[in-house]
Amino acid sequence: MKKLMLMAVCSLMVLGAASTKVVAQDFLTKHYIEVSGRAHKDVAPDMIHMTITINEKDYKNSSMASVEKKMIGKLQEMGIDIKKDLVVKDMASNFKHYFLIKSDPKLMKEYQLTVHSAKQAGEVILALEQLGISEVSVDKVECSQIAKYQDEVRVAAIKSAKARATLLSEAVGHTIGRAMHISENEHNHRTSGMPQVMMVKGNLAEDQVVRVPEIEFEKIRVETTVYVKFELK
Repeated sequence: MKKLMLMAVCSLMVLGAASTKVVAQDFLTKHYIEVSGRAHKDVAPDMIHMTITINEKDYKNSSMASVEKKMIGKLQEMGIDIKKDLVVKDMASNFKHYFLIKSDPKLMKEYQLTVHSAKQAGEVILALEQLGISEVSVDKVECSQIAKYQDEVRVAAIKSAKARATLLSEAVGHTIGRAMHISENEHNHRTSGMPQVMMVKGNLAEDQVVRVPEIEFEKIRVETTVYVKFELK
């Protein structure tokens, strides 16, 4: 009885191996067409990370605490969510000492502010300059919906590959069937020429016409390439 069971198991293993071999050979012998599809989308950044530097040495008649208070109050007036979009950079060492005179240490504090449009960035720069805070720079720009745009570009690339495969196969009297294999290149998120906005130090004159600086950020490009094998009928 044991011998019969052992023989049955061995037979099943042989059949399973043979089946796998047949499937592999079937895949290799099928006629197919392999094409690539490319797609990209340029999206506007909606997360602009700015560094604001408050240096005590620039304020002879004001303390750092009073300057900070004015800055925070102004940002809140502009509708900025202070708890969400304003943080102190490098909490472990946010106060840096600058010794202009050996016995007279000065403090510097850096904030990171996130705004959500180029227009809002310009408004912030102008508002801070009016408060005498002119050391402002743009660190980087991002898009909060990047995952959504990645998926849209993937779908567009697949459709492009299918259209190309259909065109080429019909040219030789064939049609395409199911997709047999799909691979994708890693996405690239490219942005270049990001402006570094540095304001000239000094308060605005009372009679000076104030205008919001016109700032434009290059759009972020999301792109991908897919490679697809379609069955050829």
